[in-house]
Amino acid sequence: MADTNSPQEQKRLAALHAYHILDTGQEKDYNELTELAAAICDVPIALISFVDRDRQWFKSHYGLQVNETDRCHSFCSHAIERPEALMQVEDARHDPRFQDNLLVTGSPGIRFYAGMPLLDQEGYALGSLCVIDDKPRLLNDTQQKALRTLARQVIDKLSLRKSNADLRQANQLLQQANLDLRKAEDELKKVNADLLKSKERIQTILDIVGEGIGITDEKGNIVYTNRRNREIFKLDEESMLTLNNVSPEWNNRRLDGSPLPAEEHPVSIVLKTGIPVSRYEFMVSDQQQQSLYLRMNATPIQDNHGNITGAIGSFADITDSYLLQQQLKKREESLQVAISSANLGVWHMDLRTREFFPSPKLKELFGFYPDEEMPYEAAVVQIADSHRQQVIEAVKASITKGEPYELEYPIIGYHDKILRWVCATGHLYTDPENPEISHFSGTVSDITERRLDEQRRSDFIGMVSHELRNPLTAIKAYAYMLKRTAQKNNDETLAGNIAKVDNQVNRMEALINGFLDVARLGEGKIRLNRTRFDMAHLVRIAEEESLATVTSHQVVFAPVEFTPVEADQDKIEQVLLNFINNAVKYSPGGSVINVSCTTENGVAQVYVKDQGMGIPSKDQPFIFDRFYRVESEAMKNKKGFGIGLYICKEIIERHNGQIGVESTEGQGSTFWFTLPVFTEEHEQTTSP
Repeated sequence: MADTNSPQEQKRLAALHAYHILDTGQEKDYNELTELAAAICDVPIALISFVDRDRQWFKSHYGLQVNETDRCHSFCSHAIERPEALMQVEDARHDPRFQDNLLVTGSPGIRFYAGMPLLDQEGYALGSLCVIDDKPRLLNDTQQKALRTLARQVIDKLSLRKSNADLRQANQLLQQANLDLRKAEDELKKVNADLLKSKERIQTILDIVGEGIGITDEKGNIVYTNRRNREIFKLDEESMLTLNNVSPEWNNRRLDGSPLPAEEHPVSIVLKTGIPVSRYEFMVSDQQQQSLYLRMNATPIQDNHGNITGAIGSFADITDSYLLQQQLKKREESLQVAISSANLGVWHMDLRTREFFPSPKLKELFGFYPDEEMPYEAAVVQIADSHRQQVIEAVKASITKGEPYELEYPIIGYHDKILRWVCATGHLYTDPENPEISHFSGTVSDITERRLDEQRRSDFIGMVSHELRNPLTAIKAYAYMLKRTAQKNNDETLAGNIAKVDNQVNRMEALINGFLDVARLGEGKIRLNRTRFDMAHLVRIAEEESLATVTSHQVVFAPVEFTPVEADQDKIEQVLLNFINNAVKYSPGGSVINVSCTTENGVAQVYVKDQGMGIPSKDQPFIFDRFYRVESEAMKNKKGFGIGLYICKEIIERHNGQIGVESTEGQGSTFWFTLPVFTEEHEQTTSP
């Protein structure tokens, strides 16, 4: 008997189970075949037997009132071992295989057995069509041939039954696919509705923003304009959407009135370089040919691959303030004009005696009473600590070098303790007719409300942009599920529609990221979460990150000894990875990048050395400035916004460390930073 655990037997059993015939009810077609087999072979019993793992089960049992027997007693189990041959047992009592079989020694007292294996189209013997007698005998040639023919009839009926079952299953799958398709169509309609709702929500938000906002495509063609934009230019939306950022209708001019070249327009700069432009001032004309002075911020819109697909411009009409500023510059020797043109505090100082003369409005701004003395030193004390030294140095430079200044800084009222932001100007005025006679004077204006408005606007745009991410994330998830369904059903139309939905979602994400960039311009705020950690551990993390992501260069990390520091680990890791990524970005493929961390005189020193293009000496003093980028032929194809190194500098300096670069153009660069090493003495000196 066959080994039921053999691979071949497992395949045969799998083929049998695929027909789903076991334990099914009686069927007339099969019963007729066994009745015919019994008549042709002149025997009392005929069976259609299927051999399962531990049993033989009878689909039809003519002359025998049982449905199955154990496989260990099965004659058919022996018959299927030779699938192509008819098996005959003339007298089971004299056959060593069966003489002790319970079906021979007991009921039904089998003597003669003939079984023709039921061979399916794949060559697996599923069971047999067998005839049984209680008398010894053999089948003649005609009976044998008939038994083979009837066995093929059983297989034909079995195959037809399986085909019908497969067809029913296919119909069920088709029906389910249709249901899934209708569900996908419903979900797609919902996605489109959600997208429309999100678009309308963004439209509403942008229309209540106090600044004009315009969006262009990659060629500078205007594709969106908010309500404030149209109000400023006195132009309807339909007309504005036919224009380009450098269309003649704008009459773009520099502040001196000369034509503004197309390549100098903030949007043109952003589209060409990908670098945001901040607080750019220029002149245009509205629909009524009235000159307007604008202050614009512009930032690029990029797709997931970093390609520039458009630009966002936000601008304010500064006509009134600009013209006022020009008036003040022309008449700044006359304090009366300054006082009448705005609610300004004014002052002047006698440089010989250092006596300070503030106006009542200035005293009010600094929190002093009108009849109270306010010497220069008392005024300086009210300036916030964060800006005091800057103001002192600006005043000193103006007195000694004649350099005018204009500063914005916070003050805390002497009596009322109110925090105010002011804009202060100062200038050393010399009598042209008598250079020996000069006086030092200036103005101070309250800009608290403007600063608060700017902060509220920035917070509002940032908050709204973050809130819009949640529905977009859900939309992307639905689109992904619909895409999988379309791929599974080979629905190219649905897949194409989903791809369009995904593209629109990506454009919306780029739009939101653009708003966040505009909102964050000028912030530069970094919060530190200081913990104690080992720089050696941080360098290992950077090494694992580089091994996983950098395949174009050889990044070599020198061993690092235990170096405890107290700092924000995530921020320091950010600085190190920025240095490494810049080295990869600006170095030829296959070159070596060396990373090391050493300790000297209680200071941890981290170095990242590359073999790249290097930095020109004229650019090195400014490389850590915000938005600064080296302009050269080699940098034309290098994308970036010029804020990475600026953020690194802010992080390191807030950790009381130093940052710098040593570079030779064409020979590579070494970027470095330092951090104080943590010691017990350090802990005692820094503890409150």
